Order: sequence, then structure tokens, then C-alpha cells
Amino acid sequence: MHSIRWGDLQYVLAVANEGSLSAAARSLGVNHSTVLRRLDAFEYRHKLQVFHKLSTGYKLTVEGQKLLASALAVENTVKELEHKIFGQEMKLEGTLRLTTTDALSRLVLGTHLATFHERYPKIQLDLNLTSRQIDISHLDADVAIRTASEIPSPLVGTKLCKIAFGVYGAPDYIDSLQGKHPLESASWLVMLQGNASIRISELISKEKVVMKADSFEPLLIAAENKMGLAYLPCFMGEGTEKLQRVNIEVNHQSTDLWMMTHKDLENAARVKALFDFMPKAMKSDFNRLAGFTS
Repeated sequence: MHSIRWGDLQYVLAVANEGSLSAAARSLGVNHSTVLRRLDAFEYRHKLQVFHKLSTGYKLTVEGQKLLASALAVENTVKELEHKIFGQEMKLEGTLRLTTTDALSRLVLGTHLATFHERYPKIQLDLNLTSRQIDISHLDADVAIRTASEIPSPLVGTKLCKIAFGVYGAPDYIDSLQGKHPLESASWLVMLQGNASIRISELISKEKVVMKADSFEPLLIAAENKMGLAYLPCFMGEGTEKLQRVNIEVNHQSTDLWMMTHKDLENAARVKALFDFMPKAMKSDFNRLAGFTS
């Protein structure tokens, strides 16, 4: 016995409702031959004649009438299920899991998320602040806003802007290096991982590294307390009056900020709402994030 597929029943229902192959094809948005092929395959597979093929059109057989009653019940069940799923999905309420970094949340996204909440008060934000790469491919979060050189499959996303980097230190500490080359004489505060840490670590000796951290926030605090120089996103370094930028050329001067999600979630209403909102909201931050201070 062959299992009945809902897709096949849709063709049977269309022909029964419309009375002809041509009319059924128009209602389904396919061509005449597709309807005929699917209908013949259904009858052959189930050893059942569903229609009498008359010159005036297609008329249900007795067996076809029995099948139609069951098919209509299935159709009603499917439509009810689709309505429930679609209705739930289209409601702009529920939990939206967002992951980003502590610095981005505090200095950039916080204001925008507050505005997003005002617009969609029934969406509850579940915020995970970490520099660790949350595995969205396994649906550990719905949306990630973080730096990346590219988006790995099966993720999709949109590039929000560029984030510039620079070397920062407390003015008194920088003054103490007068006449000395910072790369050779300064103590350094670096990230444990990531492109920013790798690039700057290539320029300095290991013994000059006095502190490593898993996020930029503790590096900024250490730099403010004159522990050394830190390689920071410019929006962080310029955002505090306790640090100033050191004129050192490095290869890694900017990276891309992405908003990404799993491809299976990109059409979810809550995810789409954030994807529609955030790029427009962040336009006012572009120059600051790109390192332009004027």
C-alpha cells in the first residue's frame, strides 16, 4: 500500500472543484499537462479510478466521491494548521534571541534596541553578550550582530557597516614613551582571539603583552589605568576622555559588522522586523564606527 501525499490530493481536489483539467491548472498555477500527469500517477499508484473522463469534463466516480470527502477533511486540517502557524509567526510578539558583544551593546546598540522595543513592545529580547562566536548554525541564537570577514553557510545576513580600529593609551602613559617607539617599548593589552589580536600580536613581542582578555571592555579599562596600549575599536577608544589615539600604522585597520541569522529563520516575523529596523537605525553611527571623529 502506498502512502497518500497531500500534494497529490491537492490536484484531485482542484479537478473535482473545477470540473476540468484546464480550470484546475489555472487555479493551481500550473500547466494542463502537469495536472494530467499528477492525476494519472495518483490513480496508477493507488489502483483507483477517481474520475470518469467525459467529453463534458471530469466527474467523480463513487470511489472518487468517498476519497473527496476524506480529502476535504485533510484540507481543512492542513488549512487550520497553516493558519495557526502563520498566525503565530506573523504576530510580532514572543522571544527574539540576540547575541552581540558587550561593547556594541553598551555603546551602539542599546539606544536602538530601546527604540525597537518601543515599536514592538510585545517582542521580548533575550540578549546574550559574549565575544565567543555563538553557533547560529545550530540555532543557539536567532540573530547575531558581530564582526566577521564573511558569513559562513548556512547563515544569511546583511552588512551593517565597517568598524575601524586604532591603538589607544592614557595620555600620561603615552607621554612616558616619548622618544621611544611604542611597538618596541610599550606594554600591550590584547584580545585572546580574533583578527584584531592576531594582527597586532604580529607586530609586538610576546614579553610586551601584560594582559589578555576575552573582550575589549577590560582592555579599555586597563588602558585607562595606564597598564599599556590597547588595540581597540575606534568607537570605544574615542568614546572615553581618558584615552587618546597613538599614530601607529597597522595592517588590520577595519572589519565588517554583520547582522546574521540562520537561513531557516530569515522569514520569521520577529527576525524580519529586526533586519528591517536595525540597518536604518544605525545609519547615524556609520561615521563614528568607521573612525571619523569630526
